[in-house]
Amino acid sequence: MPDNKRSRVGKNKSVKSKKQKQKVSTNLKANAVKGRQKEVVDLPAFLKEFDALLNKGIFDKPQQMLDNLTGLKKWQRLNLQSIIEYKKDNQGLAEDLMKQALREPDCKPGINRNLAGMLIHQGRMREALPIAQEAYEKNPKDVKAAQLYLNCLLDLGKADLVIEESNKILKDFPDNKVILVSRASALRSSMNEAAARKELDILIEKFPDEPVVHRIKADLLGDKNTIEALPYYEKAIELSIEKKGRPDPAIQWNMSLHLLRARQLEKGWECWEQGFHPIVGTMGRNLPNRITDMPRADNGKLIDKNKWTIVCAEQGIGDQILFMHSMNEAIEELGKVLYITEQRMYPIIKRSFPKMEVGSQGVTYDWTRNSLEKNGYIPLGSIPRRHRKTVDSYKKHRVPFLRANKELYHKYREKLKALAKGKPVIGVSWKGGYWQIQRKTKELELKNWEPIFKRDALYVNLQYGDLTEEIKYLKQNNHNLVFFPELDFKVHLDDWVAIAGACDGIISISTALVHFAGAIGQKVAVVMPGEQGPWHLGLEDNESMAYKNVKIYRPTQKESLDQLIKRVSMLIT
Repeated sequence: MPDNKRSRVGKNKSVKSKKQKQKVSTNLKANAVKGRQKEVVDLPAFLKEFDALLNKGIFDKPQQMLDNLTGLKKWQRLNLQSIIEYKKDNQGLAEDLMKQALREPDCKPGINRNLAGMLIHQGRMREALPIAQEAYEKNPKDVKAAQLYLNCLLDLGKADLVIEESNKILKDFPDNKVILVSRASALRSSMNEAAARKELDILIEKFPDEPVVHRIKADLLGDKNTIEALPYYEKAIELSIEKKGRPDPAIQWNMSLHLLRARQLEKGWECWEQGFHPIVGTMGRNLPNRITDMPRADNGKLIDKNKWTIVCAEQGIGDQILFMHSMNEAIEELGKVLYITEQRMYPIIKRSFPKMEVGSQGVTYDWTRNSLEKNGYIPLGSIPRRHRKTVDSYKKHRVPFLRANKELYHKYREKLKALAKGKPVIGVSWKGGYWQIQRKTKELELKNWEPIFKRDALYVNLQYGDLTEEIKYLKQNNHNLVFFPELDFKVHLDDWVAIAGACDGIISISTALVHFAGAIGQKVAVVMPGEQGPWHLGLEDNESMAYKNVKIYRPTQKESLDQLIKRVSMLIT
């Protein structure tokens, strides 16, 4: 099936869609009666001609053929009609017809497979999963259904189940390339590095011209070494161009953060844009349909500063702050900007960027219905490619761009200074989203921080999340960190940022705290425990390219983690 072409949904289209459904329904009912009097045709020959015409973009003849075809069951007629509508790019109607066919008691599982395939092409993996699973379970010998099922499982992070099911499927289809690739991808995702590496080397030898195999090998290498991974990505891109005439968006997306980490920023940002492609699925850049149904303001058009442009937050809160590094420049460029963010971020953004309007997510429900003149929308993660194409463009603008709440800052500053009694006030955070979700390395557990806690300072907890076990450890070891139990740092961001600003400095792994603290100008020591971290820390950087007072501490080749922590602890004087 072709790639999904997103269309704008409006009142006229809704009316047209209803009329299309009524017309198709009328035709189906009429032909069910008329068909009894018509001549029965050779169905395989019919389908061959039917498909050939549709693939040429000819629709009237296939419709006439279907209208005159006799001997079909209702689900078969609905299915063939859905194929016509899909080829005509009436995807909503095609989906509705398939769902009608599935309600027929004698419907074959091939319709589940077809519907799952259409949803997957639209990036609707969660909706496709139960439909693909039913198609596979009803007919385990349908290798296409099996492939779609594994595709959904992979996209939704169910690697262990992919390995289990692919082993079953390979008993019947031992040389199926898609199944083998799915298993290799799942081995990599489940962090079984040795098995994944062995399997991928075999697959590269067996399928040297398959782009996806080279991409997965690059993904595996990229977990630890971006420089080793990039040639495999380049090879995968080259092969995809040879096969399809254009770069594979999924390969470009997976490559994007490695390009950014290697400081190939301009190319990296262009590949980052592929995160919205349907083939990337839920692992890409996701915005609600009410946003993506609007036109993109930056899609090769001249942006009118007198019209409104919506900028929509995406990704985690730390990435949002990093993406806002050039927001003041964007406001000057775009003119009238409405920034859409979640409620907990609202006061910080509103205070920090007074020249733009800030709204909560609910604003967009009525946005398309008001009379304001608009350019369209720009995702927040697409702002940097307009102004941050080089490392120098970051470093030239390393000035604070977030403002802490002054009242809260003074409140917490006075409290911490009184508790410190002349000692330095050090904020600490030891685990965060990158290390937990990506699982690249072990978190820096509190026991690793003993060299830091032994220094003579007042330590302030800036760690968010459930800290039950950590609090037990601290009490057992007589470490008296300052806690704010009345605050949930995931919710009370204004207080969190004010407390961070009220410290004399912060020691943290790479987490959202680094971005917020760095953006208000606070001094931060980022401890890098693994081979490589988030892209914004680069490969060998010892200071942040985005935040002037953020320094990066990595273990040298001869340095253990304990030795690294001891070196960082000496910063406290």
